[in-house]
Amino acid sequence: MPTLRLVEPNGYSVPGGLRTVTPDRETQARADLKALAVEHAAQWADFGYHPNDYRILTDTPA
Repeated sequence: MPTLRLVEPNGYSVPGGLRTVTPDRETQARADLKALAVEHAAQWADFGYHPNDYRILTDTPA
């Protein structure tokens, strides 16, 4: 199963931004991570964070 990881603009993983998903749950997990990016960016907006600068990385098991 792949693991999705939300990464902030400086390359760090966002706390709570790790999701191990099955293929049928991936779309919902990505939507949840995008919502988390909005929340996290709002918290750090004074430092120039914007939700569009966040990335969702996919880690697939070997």
